[in-house]
Amino acid sequence: MNKNIQTVLRELKAGLRQLYGERLKGVYLFGSYARGEADEESDIDALIVLDCIENYSKEIDRTSELIARLSLECDRSISRVFVSEQRWREDQTMFFLNVREEAVPA
Repeated sequence: MNKNIQTVLRELKAGLRQLYGERLKGVYLFGSYARGEADEESDIDALIVLDCIENYSKEIDRTSELIARLSLECDRSISRVFVSEQRWREDQTMFFLNVREEAVPA
């Protein structure tokens, strides 16, 4: 993983910590960057674990400014998926099995 992506992940986690405080339980990189397969067209995939998700669209709205700023700074689209802490630990669907296997903590 290149240094620019590591910097973006640190800034993402710091920004999320400011927005969520103790509600933030984890931030993970997944997808092509986590697997070391990213190219110049790859986006940055981030899984954001919160204590609970009451309204998914509100979480998207709450983080839009941070995501837009970081995307512009690194010239990459940042995709985010929110998940509750319980679902992150227990969900056995293929998506979560794959993400847990390749996830890189931010």
